[in-house]
Amino acid sequence: MYSLDSIRVVHFEVTSKCQARCPMCPRRMQGGPMMPWVTLEEITIEQFKEWFPISFIQQLDRLFMCGNLGDPIIAKDTVPIFKYLREHNPNINLQMHTNGSARDAKFWQGLAETNVVVVFGLDGLEDTHSKYRINTDFNRIIENAKTFINAGGEARWDMLVFDHNKHQTDECEELAYSLGFSKFQKKDSSRFKDGKYVVLDDTGTPIDILYPTNRSIEFIEKAETSIKEETPVITCKAKNRSELYIGANGAVTPCCWIDVEWLPPVSPERQDYMTKLGYFPNLNKQSLTEIFESQYFNEIENSWGTSCLTTCKKQCGSFDKLGAQFES
Repeated sequence: MYSLDSIRVVHFEVTSKCQARCPMCPRRMQGGPMMPWVTLEEITIEQFKEWFPISFIQQLDRLFMCGNLGDPIIAKDTVPIFKYLREHNPNINLQMHTNGSARDAKFWQGLAETNVVVVFGLDGLEDTHSKYRINTDFNRIIENAKTFINAGGEARWDMLVFDHNKHQTDECEELAYSLGFSKFQKKDSSRFKDGKYVVLDDTGTPIDILYPTNRSIEFIEKAETSIKEETPVITCKAKNRSELYIGANGAVTPCCWIDVEWLPPVSPERQDYMTKLGYFPNLNKQSLTEIFESQYFNEIENSWGTSCLTTCKKQCGSFDKLGAQFES
């Protein structure tokens, strides 16, 4: 699939902790109770230095912090890690995805000074944003974004579009550029089931229902069709970008979608993965060199022509022409 010395991009999850309660985030049960199998972890600057040799950092073109579970603003060493990367690779492109609803001015100024591009997840205006981004404060996010932009930082606005906020996309875009954001991007969610998504509170009681856009419905239908194909054409996004994913628990996979180590053993995605691959490479047990020497990545690619992972079919199957326009 690829070799260690060919990796140019790292998708890095610095923590699995987050203060928000987004209903479709897999760390909570539809925005309610924490999933019992999720372990709250964060990577320290010391761990980072141990896992990634300077020679590896110097070969990278890009590292971005996002992940499956957490938000980089919660980890204590987010800025120190970015500064360490910048110190040893002055030309690397650094990026962070966040809900933006935490930390003080010093934190945001530190990101700007380190030339980190920050992508803020803002899903509407003040009256609709927290319908999905529960436990976040729209006005605080805007103030943090202003602090970051005024310190010289490049900010981008990503908006998840639902039925309840689709009427605000033009107004959000106008606001973004008036505040100094460099880019505005709309995304639809593909995480709906049965045409809706029920939101729960701490006790597991339903408190709201989210509804999809027509584009979401279309994407989900195409994904389901692709999953049923025996041997779809796989155009691997991670391979094409020479990308590697590192989870907050130390998991190493080509992409965040294949990172299923944190899922319970009964989940279909994990069962499918274990049947076809059978083990989880992890930096807490092996070095990057040892993981690549294990032929793990080649086994994934070899499966595409025979027993393709369901996740590969869904995310990189031949049907997918919309890619980055969806939150999968």
